[in-house]
Amino acid sequence: MMRADKRRFEKAGSLHYEACDLSAGVRAGFALQNGALAHAAAGEYVGSGGRFALPAGCVPEALYFLRSDAFCAAAYAAGKLYFCAGDGGAFTEVPDVALTRAPVGVRVYDGGEALVLSDGVSVCELTAEGVAACEGVAPFVCAGYAYERLWICTDGFRVRFSALRDVHDFESGGYIDFPDGKGEILAFADLNNAFYLFRRFGIQKLIAKGTEDEFALSDVPSPAAEIYGAVCTENGKAYFLAEGGLYSFDGRASAPLCPDFRPAIAPRGERGAQMAACRGRIYLSARFGKEEGVGVFREDGSEGYVLLYGGGALAAADLPAGRRVLFCKDGQFLELCGEKGAAPALWESVPAAPFGGREGVLEEVVFSAEGSFSVSVRSEYGERRFEVVSEGGTKRFRTSLRGSEFTFTVLSKGEAGRAFALAAGYSRRA
Repeated sequence: MMRADKRRFEKAGSLHYEACDLSAGVRAGFALQNGALAHAAAGEYVGSGGRFALPAGCVPEALYFLRSDAFCAAAYAAGKLYFCAGDGGAFTEVPDVALTRAPVGVRVYDGGEALVLSDGVSVCELTAEGVAACEGVAPFVCAGYAYERLWICTDGFRVRFSALRDVHDFESGGYIDFPDGKGEILAFADLNNAFYLFRRFGIQKLIAKGTEDEFALSDVPSPAAEIYGAVCTENGKAYFLAEGGLYSFDGRASAPLCPDFRPAIAPRGERGAQMAACRGRIYLSARFGKEEGVGVFREDGSEGYVLLYGGGALAAADLPAGRRVLFCKDGQFLELCGEKGAAPALWESVPAAPFGGREGVLEEVVFSAEGSFSVSVRSEYGERRFEVVSEGGTKRFRTSLRGSEFTFTVLSKGEAGRAFALAAGYSRRA
């Protein structure tokens, strides 16, 4: 076997190392923080009317967005409701509206789009003109709109429904009392031309397309776990929070979403979670283990990650610039989902020519990071790619890639991670 003659290589006995400048090159979705690349999964949202501005000391617990003739927004904080009449601008307190808790909202269509809000004690209606008392609708704990009727649950077990095509007329409507065997009703979901009731210990399907004597109720398969609520829908499926994790439901069966995250999601008794869906991803503002943050999960459960932003209000919005999920933290509105979804962050280096354009061999790549990444390097002779999962250490990879010019790429795999340093070891025949 022939032995390599180290004297024929520059830097005999060692490699020629060069560090990549993480502040140079092209960044997409990465922010540079203290010399490291940090996954910037959320950026400040600035609308056509500028930044949203909340009154001093206002810490929203819930957000509401409406886009009918004109876009508008509302925020709930400490018993008060605030209104903003545009895509950005100042929120002002709504007079004569006092709430006991963050109200539940239901989007209705009755000659126009509106959002009916109730805290279980009072009811108001959000339109592009502002917030006003909602006549004819009783206070509710959850509600849904389906079959051209407004459905409200008033005490956890009685569901009242409005007249056909008149969401404010409950005198011509009626009610249904539900047995308490499955616990109180927590949420409704209009899914694939059917209407579902999410109860504490199960899911039921309500068919109400004809007259009242044709209404029908049936049980559907549900997880053997207590349901906490926080229901949203996306692309023909409903997503909900239950004991032990996040679940998807397609109208026939339910299944756990991202099982690897189940130990961290929804500790027992989680009730205050907020959830929204946008462009194939599910966003969950809740407590994860001992910390509060936002979980982002693909609708098929193939990927998920947690952004430890702390607690905050979250909601989906059909903004003039497209559908988004906005998250409010410390008075700042962050955009969690853009036109193409929460795309992984990408950094590409400026081309490196370690020997001034002369050909050499990239022998080794040294990468220091925290999180999950894909690292690749290419030259005129080919490409090498490596998967990296690190808790803050340094990884070394043998490459043996010839070339005169090398370009490095770091792709975040959705984790809220950081890349601290990237270096390469080269050799060249003398």
